[in-house]
Amino acid sequence: MENRITEIIIRVLQHIQTEEEMSVFLQWYHTSQENKQFYFEMKKMYDRRKGNLMPSDKEMEDSWERLQRKLDTRHAYDAPQPETSRRPLFRRIRYASIAAIAILLLISGIWFFRSESDRIVWVEERATIGNTPRTILLPDGSTVQLNASSVLKYPRKFHSKNREVYLDGEAYFSVTQDPHHPFIVHTDQQAIHVLGTEFNVMGYSSDPYTVTTLVNGKIKLETFDNSQALKNEIILQPNQQVYFDKESDEATVSDTNALDATLWMKGIYAFKDTPLEEITRRLEKIYGVTIIADEAYKNEKYTGKFFTRQTIEEIMDILNFKHQFSIQLKNDTIILQE
Repeated sequence: MENRITEIIIRVLQHIQTEEEMSVFLQWYHTSQENKQFYFEMKKMYDRRKGNLMPSDKEMEDSWERLQRKLDTRHAYDAPQPETSRRPLFRRIRYASIAAIAILLLISGIWFFRSESDRIVWVEERATIGNTPRTILLPDGSTVQLNASSVLKYPRKFHSKNREVYLDGEAYFSVTQDPHHPFIVHTDQQAIHVLGTEFNVMGYSSDPYTVTTLVNGKIKLETFDNSQALKNEIILQPNQQVYFDKESDEATVSDTNALDATLWMKGIYAFKDTPLEEITRRLEKIYGVTIIADEAYKNEKYTGKFFTRQTIEEIMDILNFKHQFSIQLKNDTIILQE
């Protein structure tokens, strides 16, 4: 009976008791004033646990020791008294209940601290327009160079088996090796799994494509369609690049000089046989402008490089070296037309 009462008290405090248990509890509760006082003492302890007054680990230890001393004191105080047929049972219930609830409180406290420490707190880093990348140090020691108009989200502390981050934009990752905790970069319709390596990702959600370039190490690249169904799974070797078309779900692997994909960290943008539309997309993100080009020019391809220390007007003049279109500037909008 005493073990059942102990369990019922705990369940009542947690508000998970059944109707039968509540009936037993109420019968026990109204048996004596001592039972009522005991219940309210336990409720006070339990309510403290539920509020914002959770004790620290040290306080938990001290509380446990005080509870033990209290039990010993009560036992010494009660020992010389004559026992009735009822009081020994209540006293045993009291001791058993205090011990059980103390254990419950201790376990709850441990759970609380674990849940607090395990609670994911996300950090969001943004790189605004401009030619200076942001350097971000992740909790595991990995570093990220974040390009203009990009957003990186990562947990303040990696708790799970996987180290997962979310990128909208372009970034260069140098990942600390940890084979027991794989590193995963999520972009729009793409996931990159790594153990320890260096790679560049250009994955703006506003662009219809992503470009992933492996510098060294090895990565597994997964691409998904709009319904998040897996479309491609590719293992990349150093100096390989994947161009993923998000509209057709097609992924193209090509050999490349990986260092070309990382020149942006030095303020250099190199392009080879690249359509004007792709070039202007990058310029928009770096300079914070909108570039509108006639359809006739969007697919015209260019090879060369530009430097972010140059003004947007200088770069547009370079692209227009044949004087094939006119350039109009209206506030933050650039119009390319015949």
